[in-house]
Amino acid sequence: MSVEWWLSFTLINLVVRHTRLFAMPTVDVKFSSPPPPKHQPTVLSDSLLKQLARQSTVRITGNNSAGSGVLVQRRGEIYTILTNWHVFDFSPSWVILTVDGRRHPLIGSPKQLGNIDLAIAQFASPFSYGVATISDEPLEEKTVVYAGGFPLYRRDNLNPSLSSGVEGFLFTTGQVSLILSKPLPQGYQIGYTNQVEIGMSGGPIFNAQGLLVGVNGRVKYRDPGFGAYTFADGTVPPPGLLNKMIQSSWGIPISTYRNFTVRSVYQNANEPI
Repeated sequence: MSVEWWLSFTLINLVVRHTRLFAMPTVDVKFSSPPPPKHQPTVLSDSLLKQLARQSTVRITGNNSAGSGVLVQRRGEIYTILTNWHVFDFSPSWVILTVDGRRHPLIGSPKQLGNIDLAIAQFASPFSYGVATISDEPLEEKTVVYAGGFPLYRRDNLNPSLSSGVEGFLFTTGQVSLILSKPLPQGYQIGYTNQVEIGMSGGPIFNAQGLLVGVNGRVKYRDPGFGAYTFADGTVPPPGLLNKMIQSSWGIPISTYRNFTVRSVYQNANEPI
């Protein structure tokens, strides 16, 4: 064995050993595809929204008075209506008029939800009616909203519209003008620019996706001298906020109803709400 060969062999081994000691580890690079775009909720046309609202809005008629309501649940042939508690103040008996003009007596008595101006009532029917889908997203100011219901008076001559049944359905467009950090008495917290008339109390407020976001309850331009805009804690709004409140219709957010629904499930699972 020659000295040259031995030196070459030794040098090669040193190089290999050095490479093993100091070589950079390999990195397994994986290229992932970009995340899919977030689903954008579908905005419905005004005509489709009106049709949807018309199917799920009912008229609640009593002795010389009437209000509105929205269907929020169906179990078999039992329908549940969500409306304002004050709708039931003016008559001892009530009849529900559905979109097809049929008349349905109430099952039992209406139930108020706590001390909020919300109530549920039920009727039975073998016919199929639209039930509103409840939104689970919080409302934001400037959101476009749609209000529905049945005005108590005819717009042409201001005579009562009770004999018109469900023919006088009114559907108005506007946007959320105020969301109060603390509510007015009886749960009122959403101010909106829509025109709402007497008789539309208890009717639905929908968003542009056709989801139920609130319930009508108070018209614009009420006299502030009677405490209509005093907060539930007894404080009063500053003048700038008061002016904006006076120019808004007022409703109760659907989240208030959802909270009572969850509470009812835990308290009594067999009693629908």
